[in-house]
Amino acid sequence: MSETSSLFMRAIGAELSERIIPELSSADAIERANFSRLVLQNLAADIDVLPEVAAELVPAIRTAIAEALQELPPVAFGDKVDAWHKALEDIPSERGLACQREVAALRSLGAEIARGAADVVRERTAGAGQSKIEAALARLGSIDHRWLTTYDSACNRPVAPAPASSGRTEQPSTAAGPSPTVATVTAYLQRAFPQSPQIAATEVIPIPGGRSKKTFFVTIGGTEVLPSAVVIRQDYALRYEGTKVRDEYQPLAKLSAMGLPVPRPLLLEAAESEIGPPFMLVERLRGTAPGSYFGLKTPCPGAFRDLARMLASLHRTAPAELGFAAGSTTSNNLESLIDQYELKWRTNATKASPLVDYAYAWARHEARRDPGMLAVVHGDSGPYNFLIDTDRLTAVLDWEFAHVGDPAEDLGIARVYAEDVMDWREFRDIYVAAGGPEVPEHRVRLAMVLQFLKGTTLVAASGRNFEEGWTSEFIKGANALTGLRLIELRIAALLQRFQAL
Repeated sequence: MSETSSLFMRAIGAELSERIIPELSSADAIERANFSRLVLQNLAADIDVLPEVAAELVPAIRTAIAEALQELPPVAFGDKVDAWHKALEDIPSERGLACQREVAALRSLGAEIARGAADVVRERTAGAGQSKIEAALARLGSIDHRWLTTYDSACNRPVAPAPASSGRTEQPSTAAGPSPTVATVTAYLQRAFPQSPQIAATEVIPIPGGRSKKTFFVTIGGTEVLPSAVVIRQDYALRYEGTKVRDEYQPLAKLSAMGLPVPRPLLLEAAESEIGPPFMLVERLRGTAPGSYFGLKTPCPGAFRDLARMLASLHRTAPAELGFAAGSTTSNNLESLIDQYELKWRTNATKASPLVDYAYAWARHEARRDPGMLAVVHGDSGPYNFLIDTDRLTAVLDWEFAHVGDPAEDLGIARVYAEDVMDWREFRDIYVAAGGPEVPEHRVRLAMVLQFLKGTTLVAASGRNFEEGWTSEFIKGANALTGLRLIELRIAALLQRFQAL
């Protein structure tokens, strides 16, 4: 087991305390959950606290046992004293997590000696050696008390994060920044809209699924300056993070004005506030997400047909109209994207993956086959980022990755999921008929792999933030632990499909 294992145990314990146990109603379930939390705490302490305390106290425990044995009169114990001396010598010195075995063996031997000494004292068979036996018992009891109290004290102090290799000077944010509450959102709104003194948040609901931004549904009353149902989209306060809400606010405003199916932005707070890190408010639209990063849950061919038309409209829009600088010449934007992703992967990855490193090399070779073209792209147009209602697309969300790039990027992401419900040629034909450019199929296939190479950067950053203590948020750690394996499998399947393995 590793230090990361203890981090996960502590994070799961915190998840039980803060989010799961308060939602339980059965007394039996609450009791079981609390016991589970305590077991996790103890297991975590055995990993990240016990080795430190053992390094300090194991020599003292060994000395105390040896000195206690010297005080025991052989006449009262016979061959037992020699056997205990031998047992002490046979307990190997351990290092790291293995010292758990050493501590357990020493405490077990100490307990055996103490029991034997206590029996002699109780039976009063020691004669003149009684006081020495009592002194030996006291010595054993004293050292075990010291062990237990030192260990307990160490368990209850905050666990320091692992040192960063980059020589950071900032202080970690163990909760990735405070999260909005009814009280803090109300305080912010009343300060931001003094003309509406009765404005108040009545409900703030965290929405799962976001990996690079925190998302909350908010219900607002007492005003007409904002809709009653809005969404807070908020940055994480992390060392290793990507985009900022301020970067997507202006493009979102322009896209909304064009009539594209996007949430209308309502407010941008680019500074820290009562609510925490920077955030923006957008209108809440109807519909539900039809899938996750790893696949569709709701078949929706009609929504993908709508998506094809929306992407065509986006890709034929001049970058300047959306506030993007296009640059003076066409460049190979997929290769540039690969460079960005690979740098983030290599910088942040906490687990090695030869497959991922190979995939980056393959992708770069494929990108260099031709220069590609330029357009404004969404950059993350999967089913987890759009809403559907009765198989129609109602909104495309999360424009944080929007940039001037190759339209193949959006098409490749869409193809990963669209092929589950429709022939890809149908999607491509709708896209071209709606004004989208003809994009070489080999670049679309490359972009399908890039969808999951991008995922490697996100799970790597999550893992590093979690392991270095920049966040103790359970979802960040779990995403890093489980996500990479799933991503590796998807990359492997695509590379096999394209005969690259």
